[in-house]
Amino acid sequence: MMKWGGQEINKTYSWYRVISILWIVIIALQWVNFTESMWFMQTTTLVAVTLISIAAISALPLPNVWSWILKSLAVVISWWIVLITYEVYVPTGNFFPDQLIGMAAHLSPYIWFSLATWGLFELIWRLVRERLHILMLLGVIMIAFTILDSFTPYKCWHNVAWTVFAGLGWLSSHHFRKYQLKYPLGWKSLRRQPIKVLLNVSVIVACVILIGISVPSVTPLLTDPYTAWKNRGGGEGGSSATVAASNTEGIQYIAPENVVSGYSRDDSTLGEGFEFLYSPVMSVQTPIRSYWRGETRRIYTGAGWDSLEQEKRGYMLHSGASTGEMVTEEFPKIKTQRVEQIVTMETDRPYPVLFGAYTIRSVEIIKKEDEDIPAPQLRWASREAELHFGDSDLALLDSSEANIYPKRYKVVSDVPLIPLEEVQKASYEDLYSNTQNSDYLQIPNTFPQRVKDLAEEVTASGATPYKKMELLQSYLRQNYEYTNKPDLSRKQSEDFVDGFLFEIKQGYCDYYSTAMVMMARSLGIPARWVKGYAPGTLPASDFMQQRMTASESGSYRVNNADSHSWAELYFGEYGWITFEATPGFDAPLLYWDEDGSVVSSGADQQLDELEAGEFQGFSWLNSTVLRTITIISIIIVVLAAAYWLRSAIYFGIFRLRKGRSLTPGEKAVYETLRVVHRLKRRGLGRNDSETLRESFNRWRIEKPELSAMLDSLLAQFERASYSHYSFTTQQWRDVQTLSRQIFKVTRKRVEKK
Repeated sequence: MMKWGGQEINKTYSWYRVISILWIVIIALQWVNFTESMWFMQTTTLVAVTLISIAAISALPLPNVWSWILKSLAVVISWWIVLITYEVYVPTGNFFPDQLIGMAAHLSPYIWFSLATWGLFELIWRLVRERLHILMLLGVIMIAFTILDSFTPYKCWHNVAWTVFAGLGWLSSHHFRKYQLKYPLGWKSLRRQPIKVLLNVSVIVACVILIGISVPSVTPLLTDPYTAWKNRGGGEGGSSATVAASNTEGIQYIAPENVVSGYSRDDSTLGEGFEFLYSPVMSVQTPIRSYWRGETRRIYTGAGWDSLEQEKRGYMLHSGASTGEMVTEEFPKIKTQRVEQIVTMETDRPYPVLFGAYTIRSVEIIKKEDEDIPAPQLRWASREAELHFGDSDLALLDSSEANIYPKRYKVVSDVPLIPLEEVQKASYEDLYSNTQNSDYLQIPNTFPQRVKDLAEEVTASGATPYKKMELLQSYLRQNYEYTNKPDLSRKQSEDFVDGFLFEIKQGYCDYYSTAMVMMARSLGIPARWVKGYAPGTLPASDFMQQRMTASESGSYRVNNADSHSWAELYFGEYGWITFEATPGFDAPLLYWDEDGSVVSSGADQQLDELEAGEFQGFSWLNSTVLRTITIISIIIVVLAAAYWLRSAIYFGIFRLRKGRSLTPGEKAVYETLRVVHRLKRRGLGRNDSETLRESFNRWRIEKPELSAMLDSLLAQFERASYSHYSFTTQQWRDVQTLSRQIFKVTRKRVEKK
């Protein structure tokens, strides 16, 4: 033993201790990085400072007493510095006791994050010593990051890459440490060529990581369990759009096998399967959550929706520089709420429309101070409530037009406040006696009768148009499977809706929304098909703020996987109301209550789910599944703890029997008997008439490789059992070492057999 300040330091201190701590810190920092966007900055900083300071002190060659003292001081100093730096606590009065008392009052909840970090570090550093333990820890971390990356909005790829790097480094270091202890002479020779050793290890680690980075994305032949579960309950959006795989931001049209999610330009033929594309489209700063409305379609062809040219719409030109209000349809029985949104495009791709919530009332293009770009010409379709970009339908074919598609604009929308109880009671005569929307009842002559019959059957119990549509919406959501790759081989009918309802029976939003529109029309309710984007996701910081304030406001990030389509149904003087038939989606609607309050439907439901700890990808986690997972997890943890603590449990049983602590000699005797029992299970039998010495002598002949270890263990057993000298703690540790060596050797031989 070495000496330090009068204290003894264990000679086992080595380079491996320092390097293993480094790998632990790198892995732990990946979790700090992951939580950075969810925690307050002071919490993240405190956790990082605590982790690094504790790790640095643990790497020093200090005796345990001094190490714990320094760690405690470092943690307290970390609290002091971080809380003052972030002005969580402003020191006043004398340092002692005023400032210390003041700081103590502001420690919660930060102290618990810091202490938890310290405890987890000590637990990992002291328990994870063998290769198997390292692999188990890495496996748990990788599974956790994989689940978070797959089921939540967070992207953990970089965290996984760093964890793999640190894990490979840790395993390599552990290998060299074992080599050093087992072959000291070989280690001395190896130390003379450090560059060669480091270069070889670096090349291997780099190759593993580079292979993982460079492997191209390939569409799987079989659906993985995650996707199957996810698609079972509803998807992530995804109207399909065919784009070039090499240029996902472009508008090139190629083979169907490269169809990905996005805002579709051609809706004449619906139904092709697609891959989800997660490239960003825009961010929307808004006080409420909403669908971002793009275009509507009116003429159904049997295969999809006809082009705008066939609808012969009327447009009014509108300058992007103008702040005047649009002329819109007025609905006397419905109130509206003015909502301002700021849309920032995150792609260079031009779109045929400007996006906004519900009916756009006004728009203003936001330019940078140094930008000298002419205001774009916009076309307002008042009946459809659409704001088209460019002065003609061919504008997007002109590259110069693409350059001036607004990168940032402010939209003011009139969001309807639906008087739910009132509209539910309105009859056909109340709603449609003077209807002017017969165009939205268009049905092809070839439209199958069985679709109409199904619509009537499903809605038969509904007394009013709105109640019928609620029944129809529920039927579609509950009886058809969501998937982004429907099995088109099932389709026999030439009609898109008929094939979906009776043959394919699975699909994505285009299937559900088109079926909703056409079945509503068959019942005499005007309807139109709408495409745009689902609300998107909030960044983690806004998400945490939303949970604390129950507010919907924030900057929603919208990507191509959020492209979506839905139905809007006309209810006379109540106007157009959104219906969402696609499972897994909830249209954000505002309802006007009788007491004058505004109630949000989809948003409240989403917030309730979030407060229950559910993201959209976790919708399949019902209470039964959660209970099962929890029970299985607890069983696994208990079994793992019992395995790791099996020696302590073994001696604890004897301690309970005796009613006192065991002496080192008694522990040595019980440990030897445990070795005998274990060897018996591994093929070394023992007769009841044999003494322990006789059994050991016979085993030495049968297993010569155990001879030296058995002799040493027998000597310690006899010393503990019969000697009048006290059995020391060090001798008890020697017995433990011998038993582990015997178990290891016999286990290897059993495995070889």
